[in-house]
Amino acid sequence: MSIFDHVSLKTTRLEETQRFYEAALAPLGIFKRLSIERAEGGVAGFGRERVEFFMVGVQGSDPSPIHLAFRARDCKEVEGFYAAALAAGGTDNGAPSIRPKYHEAYYAAFVVDPAGNNVEAVFQGPA
Repeated sequence: MSIFDHVSLKTTRLEETQRFYEAALAPLGIFKRLSIERAEGGVAGFGRERVEFFMVGVQGSDPSPIHLAFRARDCKEVEGFYAAALAAGGTDNGAPSIRPKYHEAYYAAFVVDPAGNNVEAVFQGPA
């Protein structure tokens, strides 16, 4: 179980970033569950059973990039995330593979989203 109730990501490119995450997170079983339009910027919410990941549209300069790691339920989900993220406009930042520098069962893939964030899907179990 996660230690977080939810995480919010700010972006000046809500539509483009939202489309990216809709495609990239679908192979992980994470879907958009909330969409709110506001004058100062919209909000989109994603999750499996409930909303745990929010994307908030902001005006002004781009926020500083962050690293997000989404939990996959198996290696195939990591591979599906990677393929979908690249097809949705993400940039390769590490193809799916075991990452022994973390531990021998750390299977992950990394992409950079349209807003410049380093996004990871990880399965930490037997391959």
